[in-house]
Amino acid sequence: MVRRALLAVLAAAPACRASASDPAPAPRGDEASPMVGYDVRELRPRDGHRLAEDFERLRTRAVAEGKHVVAYFSADWCEACRRLDLELGNLHPAASIGHVRILKMVEEPWEAATRMNEFNDLRTRFSPAVGTYPLFVLLDDDGRPVEEMREAKARLEGLGLEPTVALWFESIAAQDAQ
Repeated sequence: MVRRALLAVLAAAPACRASASDPAPAPRGDEASPMVGYDVRELRPRDGHRLAEDFERLRTRAVAEGKHVVAYFSADWCEACRRLDLELGNLHPAASIGHVRILKMVEEPWEAATRMNEFNDLRTRFSPAVGTYPLFVLLDDDGRPVEEMREAKARLEGLGLEPTVALWFESIAAQDAQ
């Protein structure tokens, strides 16, 4: 399975708006660590449920389980989102990615349910831009933005590291250990 340097690709490419990267090195981390997939939970419109309330419930639960939370806003038509979704289908050592839960919201289900106001209201908590994708942002335990994917790319490159999603997540665990 080929892993892509997605942070580099996504940060270098223009963001998708509403109107082949190089293979990355093998993920770092404990080689004895079992391989796992990314922990992704997609939030979809449900009758009687508000997006912000469902998001907060899942975010709070993840934090209580000792997980970091990443909010991911996506759109089916966005090429950069499709590349990121491919990466999120890969396996990595649990020590690298197992401590992060991704809460994913895709534009189209909310648009079809005519509930884009909820989607955009939640999104603007993390970024003022609406209609640009992907938005992939690490949150603190109180749900405030800590680092967006493009910021992580610059930080990792500044350290001389290949900017991949798995390495970003691994660096979060390394920061916790300090």
